[in-house]
Amino acid sequence: MQQSPTPSPRSDGLVLTGGRVLGPDGWAGAVGVRGGVVTAIGDAEGVRAATGPDARVVDVSGRWVIPGLADGHCHFEDAAMDAHAVPLRDARTVADALDRIAAFAAGRPDGEWIRGQTWNPVLQLAQQRPPTRTELDAAAAGRPVLLHEGHGGTASSAALRRAGIDPAGHGGHLDRADADRVAAVVPPWTPAQRRAQIRDAMRLLNAHGITSVVAGAMTPADLAVVRALADDGGATVRVAAMVVPTGAALNPDVDRDRWRELLAGGPPGPTPWTSVRGVKLQIDGGMTLGTAHTRDDYPGRSGYRGSTVVDAARLRTLVRIAHDCGWPVGVHVVGDAAVDLALDVLGGGAPGRLPDVLIHASLMTRDQMLRARGSGVVVAAQAPFLWRNGRAIAGHLGEDALRRAVPFRDWLDVLGPDRVCAGTDHPINALDPFPNMYLMRTRRDVTGADVGAGQRITAAEALGLYTASVAAHTGRPDRGRITVGADADLTVVDRDPLDDDPAALLGTSVELTVVAGRMVHERTPAATA
Repeated sequence: MQQSPTPSPRSDGLVLTGGRVLGPDGWAGAVGVRGGVVTAIGDAEGVRAATGPDARVVDVSGRWVIPGLADGHCHFEDAAMDAHAVPLRDARTVADALDRIAAFAAGRPDGEWIRGQTWNPVLQLAQQRPPTRTELDAAAAGRPVLLHEGHGGTASSAALRRAGIDPAGHGGHLDRADADRVAAVVPPWTPAQRRAQIRDAMRLLNAHGITSVVAGAMTPADLAVVRALADDGGATVRVAAMVVPTGAALNPDVDRDRWRELLAGGPPGPTPWTSVRGVKLQIDGGMTLGTAHTRDDYPGRSGYRGSTVVDAARLRTLVRIAHDCGWPVGVHVVGDAAVDLALDVLGGGAPGRLPDVLIHASLMTRDQMLRARGSGVVVAAQAPFLWRNGRAIAGHLGEDALRRAVPFRDWLDVLGPDRVCAGTDHPINALDPFPNMYLMRTRRDVTGADVGAGQRITAAEALGLYTASVAAHTGRPDRGRITVGADADLTVVDRDPLDDDPAALLGTSVELTVVAGRMVHERTPAATA
C-alpha cells in the first residue's frame, strides 16, 4: 500500500472503497484522500487506517476509480446555456430550428436579443443550410437574432441593423468578421448571469467525469468570473485558459502598441484552480467547413486551398510580442499549410513559459511532427470531428485526408504522450469523453465506418490522453494520475475503461466525481460504509 507519511489534521478525509482503483501499480482496492490530495492507495483496511478515523468512507460498489478526466480544448463556459440561448444541437431540419427559435422567443420582450447556442447547420440540417434572414425575422417576430456557427453565424434583419449592416439584399449568413461585428453589439450578460452560467457549466462537466479543462478561447471577463468562483469555493472544475485578450476577435485588429499593452506584465499567476495556458490566435478554418488551409488544391477545386484569416507577417508580430511579454501562444490550425505557417513562428517555450500549442492540427503530417518535436511545440487535438462528419471531410478533402486526419497514433509515436493531449472542442462536438476514447481506439465513427484504422491507439493511451497528457499540457504533473501526493481529482465509472473491447466504453456512466477531495457529482447518493 502507498501512503503519505502523516495525514493532514484537517477533518476532510475521504476513502473510496469497494471498487477498483487505478493506482501506479495497477488496480487497488481503495484510495484515501485528505487535505485535497491522495494520501493512501491499497487495501481497504490499510487505506482507512492511513486516512484517519474521521474520514468519510464511501462504498463505490464494484465501480472503477480512475484519474479525474480532463478536456484539453473545450469552450466549456457556454456548456449549460439552455435557459439563456436557443439549444440547436439536436435540430435536424430548418423548420425544426425555426420552431425552437420561435418557442424560445415567445413571451420575451420585443427587442430582446435571441441568441443561439453554437451549432453547424450545414452538417446538421437536412437542407444543409442555416435559416435565412427572413426566416429568422418571422420566427423571432422581428427581434434581433444571432446564431453562432463556430467560424461565422446567421443574423436577423434587426440584428444586422444594430450592427450597422444594411439587411437589404443580405441573406443573413455572416463570415467570421461580420459575426464578430454583430456579436459586439449584443448586450453582455450581467455578472450574476455569467456567474450562474459558468457555475452550471462546471457542474455539467462534472457529470461527465471532467475535473479539469483547457478553456479554448476565454475572455478576460470570463476568466475573472472563474477566479471569483474559485476564491469563494464555488468552482468545481480546474480551468487553464487560452485567453482572447481583447475579449473579441481571435486575431485582434489592434496595432502592436495596443497588443503589447494588453499583454504587459505577462499572464496572471496560477492558483490551485486556475491558470493561463496562453494567448489564442487563429490561422485557418476547418475540415468540416471546407476552409482548412492546405498545401495542395482541394480535390476537384483547382486553385482552391482553403482560407486563412491572418498573414504571416501579422502572425509573426503577434506571436513575438506575446513571447516578449511572457505569454505562450496557442494557434488554431487545421490544414497542413496552416501548420507550416504556425511552425515558422511558434516555439517550445522558455524559462517560466510553457510551450506554444498547435490547436486542432487535424491534417498535420509526419514531417511536421518531426519539426514540432525539434522545436518543442505541442499539440491539443480532438478526435470527435470524425465522429459524425467523416463524409463531409471526405467530400471536401478526399478519402485519403479523412484516413490520415487527427493522427493520434503518429503523434504518440513521434511526440510522445506528454506532447499531445485530447479534447472535444465542445460545443462544436459532444462533451462526453467516452465515445471519444472509443473513436481513438477503433477509428470507427458513429455509423461504424472506418475513418483511418492506421491511426488506432491503445486503451491505456486513450485514457492517458484524457488524464496525464492534459496535466502535462498545463504544466501540472501532480495531476492526471492516482498516486500519493497527487491532487485528489477522481472519476468513478460503471465499467472498465481499459476493457479489451472498446465498445464497452459506449454508454459509460459517471457515478461519482471528486475534485480536490470534494465530491462534486453523484449520479445516485453514495453509500457511506
